[in-house]
Amino acid sequence: MELPSLMGGAEIVGGAVVFLMLVYRQIKTGARDAWREEAEAQTAKADRLSADVKTLVSEVRALRDENAGLRQEVAELRKENRELRTYIDKIIGQGA
Repeated sequence: MELPSLMGGAEIVGGAVVFLMLVYRQIKTGARDAWREEAEAQTAKADRLSADVKTLVSEVRALRDENAGLRQEVAELRKENRELRTYIDKIIGQGA
């Protein structure tokens, strides 16, 4: 082989290697950036969900407290209702 032909082949191979290295670097950088963006998005989503869970937990606690209060009121109303029925039965019994 002649030297100019080897030099021409080396220039082509060298150019192709440089091109492939640049493409590989771009792909590697792009993939890393894409993974980083996805990780950041998932972290943000997890943070939002965590805040939502905290809000729901506090709302459930408030509803449980309210429910306990309503149960107490219902118990008092039932007691009052029994007392009124007893009183009415007593009045009806006296009138008969």
